[in-house]
Parts: sequence; C-alpha cells; structure tokens
Amino acid sequence: MNSQNPNIRYTETPDRTTDAGPTKRADTPVWFFTIVLGVAAVALTALGVQTKPALSWIPIVALGLPCVYGIWSIHASYRDRVAAPKSHNVLAGELGFDLLATCRGVVATAFFVPDSLGRSGHTALYLFLENYMSRHRVVHVRFGHLPCIGRPEATYETFHLAAGQAAVYTMPVRAKPDIATGYHRLSVQITVDQPAGVGQKLAGARLRIHDMHKLRFAAPFELAAGRPETTEDQPALPKPRYVSLASISEKEPNIERLHDLAGTV
Repeated sequence: MNSQNPNIRYTETPDRTTDAGPTKRADTPVWFFTIVLGVAAVALTALGVQTKPALSWIPIVALGLPCVYGIWSIHASYRDRVAAPKSHNVLAGELGFDLLATCRGVVATAFFVPDSLGRSGHTALYLFLENYMSRHRVVHVRFGHLPCIGRPEATYETFHLAAGQAAVYTMPVRAKPDIATGYHRLSVQITVDQPAGVGQKLAGARLRIHDMHKLRFAAPFELAAGRPETTEDQPALPKPRYVSLASISEKEPNIERLHDLAGTV
C-alpha cells in the first residue's frame, strides 16, 4: 500500500502487508458454469452441424469463449497459489464471537458497549472486521438511521482491510432525553470489494462458513426503565476511531489496543 485513498478509512496504524496469491476465482460456481458452458457448446455445435451448418459457429462463440475464460481462470487460480500465512483468527478465536458467514472473505460483527443506558447517556457502536483472505479488501458499511441517538439519516463509511488484518471501528453516540424506554436497534449493512483480486483463504481461517454478498446486523441496546436521566453537562462525544487488532505481518495479535480503545469512548 504505497498511497492512501482519501475516501477510504485506514487503521490508525496502517497495515503494510502486501497482497499475495491468485487474483482469479476457482470456486464451485466457476467450475459449475465452466462445465455447463463447455457441454452446451459441444452439444449445440454438433446439433448445428447436422441441422444448420451455416449457423453452427454461433454456440462456439456464445458459449465456448466464456468456457475458455472459465478454464483460464481456474488454471490461473491454481497457478498463482502461494504458501498462505496463518490467520490470527481474532474474532472467532481470541474474542470468541459466533460468526455465521463471510462477505467475500471478510467476517464482521457489531454491537453497542455498554448496551444499557439512561436518557442522555452515551454508548458506542463497536464494528469488528477481519479479512480471511490473502489480498486486501475494501469494506463498505451503511449505518442506519436512528433519530433517538442523534442519527436522523443513514451514513456510509468505507474501510480498508489489509490481507489477514483484523480491526475495530468505534462510533460513539448519545441517547436523546425523549428516547422511549425499551430496546432499540441500529441496522448495519456490509458489502465488500476486491480491488486487487480474490486471493486465497489464509491458513487457520474458518473453512466451513457460508459466503454471502451482503452482511446485515441489527445492533441492539436498551434504554432501561427507571434509569434517571443524565442531567450534568455532557462533554462532546469522542471522535470515531478505526484501530488495527492484528496483522499477519506480526507474530501475535494486539488485543491490548482494544482495551486501550475501550477507555477512550
């Protein structure tokens, strides 16, 4: 990473891990469609030679060329594989989160700390991200609107995740004095881009986990009944922070950064 895009949020200590591994896909859908296209191209061409010889070239062009591209993609994926470094597996291992799916190799979870507060009290949304792949990812996050914590409309953030990097983003918020008692939920939606290609899954990452095109969360918090309103003067909320917790360029994850972060939000 030689330069930083001003429209993307990088961790406070940028992760300089370089990308490695294949740029092309060779997963089950690629294999399936390559085989189907190849069989269909041969069958339709053979049929065309017998019935419409002048048009028999059409299946070769329409179906055969995509099949050839699929074969080349599979070949390139296996050709470019490297000895993958080991993932620190911070979210599922060190922190013990129950992860149900990835989005293009990125796992995530989101929740409020603390998750119970009084009127005019403040809390912070913690968004944890980890890249299981050997090439960097760009993560797009939509934070939903929730007027009772000062969010009259949805906002968007874009995060950089180096290969194998784990990080946490904190977004402090304050409950309004007229917030209703009970549970409230902030929607969080995540999509991921692969600007440098697919890469390969790192050693030690969770293998049996479903991959999705979008992750959705509903981060809950409670406005506890009977909690008095905070009446003293409220200081300005801290600014959001994006902190790296682990890099495959380092031998061990640095969970102490999470403890330090908790004391500042």
